[in-house]
Amino acid sequence: MKYSFKIGSVWGIPIELHITFILLMVVMFIFSYPQLHLFILIMFLFAFVVVHELAHSVVARHYKIKVRKIVLYPIGGVSEIEEIPEKPSIEWRMAIAGPLTSFVIGGVLLVASQIVSPETPAEFLNPTFTTVSGLTPYLAYLNLLLGAFNLIPAFPMDGGRVFRALLAERMKFSDATKYAAFIGRLFGIVMVMAGVFYNFWLIIIGVFIYIGASEEAEQTIVSTTMARVRVKDVMYPEVASVNPETTLKEALEIMFKARYHDALVEKDGAFHGIVAWNDIMKIKPEQRSELRVEQLPLKQISVFSDESILEAYKIMSREKLDLVPVVNREQPFKVIGVVTSEGVAYAYEKAKALR
Repeated sequence: MKYSFKIGSVWGIPIELHITFILLMVVMFIFSYPQLHLFILIMFLFAFVVVHELAHSVVARHYKIKVRKIVLYPIGGVSEIEEIPEKPSIEWRMAIAGPLTSFVIGGVLLVASQIVSPETPAEFLNPTFTTVSGLTPYLAYLNLLLGAFNLIPAFPMDGGRVFRALLAERMKFSDATKYAAFIGRLFGIVMVMAGVFYNFWLIIIGVFIYIGASEEAEQTIVSTTMARVRVKDVMYPEVASVNPETTLKEALEIMFKARYHDALVEKDGAFHGIVAWNDIMKIKPEQRSELRVEQLPLKQISVFSDESILEAYKIMSREKLDLVPVVNREQPFKVIGVVTSEGVAYAYEKAKALR
């Protein structure tokens, strides 16, 4: 089941709505009807969240870090980047970009609202407005609150990432992550306790923060540990390959016996490329006995045995492949093994044991 749905893209970055966000919008619409003032504010809030996340993405792209997508959840947005920045100075710049953007937008709107209409909203949780000038102060406060909330030094919020980056300047990245995650979980617990006495929404937000801090810390620490696992530690030295002249039907049989999803193509001991399973499946079954492997697109990708397993994982994720050939540095066209998704899973378990 797909849990998030693409609604568009900005600068080539897909924007997706998580199913829980969609459910929240439906609930807010029902509770706000018929005036819909609160629903309109929530919609504006998440539009500003997208701008907030795009600010992170712009800085990430500046440092040549690929942004996969932006996903909107009930408690905010998440920019999914391809890799954690190697330098802490880059991470805190990426993290601070979002709150700064929210503060700038909030400040501009606040000044504009004071110029147009000096009267400020009396009640934020029960908004009433009928004109753009009446709406502007609320939008200003939304951005200021968005920026301030994200600056709380609790992982996985932006403030927590800034805090983690500052700690990483003075200690190991994994230790910095543990400290930042601890504060994030502690903050989540405090919000849940406060919610019991004040507001149910604080409980929801606190639970999300606690889970987010725990899960992201686990993934970050394991990923950092995985960087110590070399390709040669998990690769399979026995390689099954097909010839460029092999028919697709025969290639599928060879792949099945080798338990590969993708076809590794070699000729006279030289590596030619990878034919993806998805590309083969696009061909009608009755045509597979006529078409040859060389007639399909070949992906020229490989890794070296002394590289981190994370490099192989990045390639497999980016190219949507189940295997990556391992080649010699001295002879880059000679395949000495393969890394499969099972090998990456083994590396992940090995990293969890090492952390």
